[in-house]
Amino acid sequence: MRQINTGVSRQWQHEQGISPSEGAMTSFDVRFIKTVCDDTGHEHRACQAAFKVDAISLSAAAQLAEADFCRQKGVRDWTIFADSMELRTPPALPSAWGG
Repeated sequence: MRQINTGVSRQWQHEQGISPSEGAMTSFDVRFIKTVCDDTGHEHRACQAAFKVDAISLSAAAQLAEADFCRQKGVRDWTIFADSMELRTPPALPSAWGG
């Protein structure tokens, strides 16, 4: 995965009137998925893009991901290239001290 939107995140926060000190930023893993059929009619999920988004909430992450994907593909509507978007927080790292 690659991170592509640190500037967009700050710009979106500024436009929403959110200061960087309000709430911690969370990293979200984002994937845009397209369901395609093979020549035998079986459906497969094809990842169209995967990257990280830093945002203050899940909804903010979704908005940032949509904007990034559209800018990357040069379109206004991400559903031209994908059927769904998956957002996940990365799994927590295990404690180095076991507790």
